[in-house]
Amino acid sequence: MTDPVRIGLLSAYRVLMQPLVRILVRHGVSYNEFNEVLKNVFVEVAERDFGIPGRKPSQSRIAIITGLTRKEVAKQKAILDGDVLPQDSSNLNRVTRVLLGWHTDSEYTGPYGLPLELSFDPSEGVGITSLVRKYSGDMAPRAMLDELLRVGAVEKVSAGAFKVLTRAYVPESLHPDALERLGEVIKNFVSTVEFNTEKSAPGAGRFERVVFADNGLRIELLPSFDRLLRTKGQQLLVELDNWLSAQESHESAENSEITTIKTGVGIYHFIEED
Repeated sequence: MTDPVRIGLLSAYRVLMQPLVRILVRHGVSYNEFNEVLKNVFVEVAERDFGIPGRKPSQSRIAIITGLTRKEVAKQKAILDGDVLPQDSSNLNRVTRVLLGWHTDSEYTGPYGLPLELSFDPSEGVGITSLVRKYSGDMAPRAMLDELLRVGAVEKVSAGAFKVLTRAYVPESLHPDALERLGEVIKNFVSTVEFNTEKSAPGAGRFERVVFADNGLRIELLPSFDRLLRTKGQQLLVELDNWLSAQESHESAENSEITTIKTGVGIYHFIEED
């Protein structure tokens, strides 16, 4: 790969990753966790898609393709094969330990086991600073408190005093169905873009079109455009869905052993709010 192509790809991926990383951070996923998943995907893709026809690539070849060490490739292969479970590399478990300590450590609980209200850094006795240092290693106490306040695990009750509200650290809830849809929508769209970047000739790619206001749309017209898109987009999708449903009914009646491929169309409305 030439340097301009590599630079261009990395620049494009930097833009692509911004909304994805925003979702991860919003829901409490750390860089270390994502990094482990990314290494796993690199190994999986290299093994599945970049082998010599007729045989899978060796671990040494996967290491060459991905830039990972052979030891790391072996580790990720074991995870992919189900031989070992992925390790918890999250920094966020330290947040959980702080909350657990606040609820269970006798230094930070009252006579009936109820968590005490703590000052941030009292001159004497226990406080949030000592709690964080005891249960979270090198995490900055102020940064830890800010995060606990942000997610509603702690509230300020008086000048300098804080009360813990929950034992669990849940940065933001997300329904499992939404998680599945998130992965599918992004995968399908990016797969189409990838296919079109490798197409052999004009017109040989998959349908992919974008319309947008060259000089931007007046913000007061955005609701009107949204209504137009919902009406026309829904009409198109209903028409396509009816056609697909008719083919499914026809094919299933004709032959129960036909070869099928998963396909569909997605329409989305983007707004660059930066």
